[in-house]
Amino acid sequence: MQRRSLVTSVVLLCLLVVSVSPAFAAALGAEGSQGEVGTELHYFKYEEPDIMEEDGLMFGIYGKYTYRTHENTKIEKLEDVFSGGNTLNAFTAEGKFSFGQVDYTSNSTGSIDDISDYLFEVRGLAGYDVPAGADNLVTPYVGLGYRYWVDMLGGETSTTGHAGYDRESNYLYLPLGVNVGVPLQSGWSLGANVEFDVFLWGRQKSHLEDVSSSLNTLENDQNDGWGVRGSLTVKKEMEGIDLVAEPFIRYWSIEDSDIGTVTCGGTPCALGYEPKNRTIEAGVRLGAKF
Repeated sequence: MQRRSLVTSVVLLCLLVVSVSPAFAAALGAEGSQGEVGTELHYFKYEEPDIMEEDGLMFGIYGKYTYRTHENTKIEKLEDVFSGGNTLNAFTAEGKFSFGQVDYTSNSTGSIDDISDYLFEVRGLAGYDVPAGADNLVTPYVGLGYRYWVDMLGGETSTTGHAGYDRESNYLYLPLGVNVGVPLQSGWSLGANVEFDVFLWGRQKSHLEDVSSSLNTLENDQNDGWGVRGSLTVKKEMEGIDLVAEPFIRYWSIEDSDIGTVTCGGTPCALGYEPKNRTIEAGVRLGAKF
């Protein structure tokens, strides 16, 4: 029940962030500040090769706030980047929450349909705007991100009679990426993003107590892995608002975790680990910038 209460709290927090972001950005009224909110729909697939996989559709909401310290969002000449006094000038805080139902399949433990899954992610980014040509803008950036995934298998039974258990996945990572913006005619513009994610730390919690009250929650640290993501953005400037469409793909590859101890009635009885795995999220965002 505590885990489900936590998910409910996260949902309410994300709804609050999305609802106040436009008002917050407008209230600041500072040159170079902008809020963005919207929804996303994506296909989700998690796979432990030769062991199991889960896949399905997920729906989400997101919010983003960016502040640029330079009035016109870019410098005049490329060599100015290396001159004295220049610092990072583009700062972004963003968060997203996704939920949906996925199907579990395993050759050894059968299948389970319509499992509730939740994804929560927050990121802070800092970059520097660099002009490329007459009007194009390139913004390399670095940041810190946290990703939390809940897989609610607890209380479910597979087609082969195996009991499921809730799983929690925590990632801490370092985003390294670049944004490119290209203005077109009649208020249209194109953008692209490419990012590599340096995996810093992960922790997997397997709630074996959902199978039997005598078992403990198995915790495994994950230390090796990486991620990559990319997107294309089409933006249309309107009066007082910009409309955005952004197809995207996100990929994670994580190696075997360390080994943890399973206890039966408080006594160590087995060892367990989180196998190497990979995750794909592919979909589209629809949003508005204020």
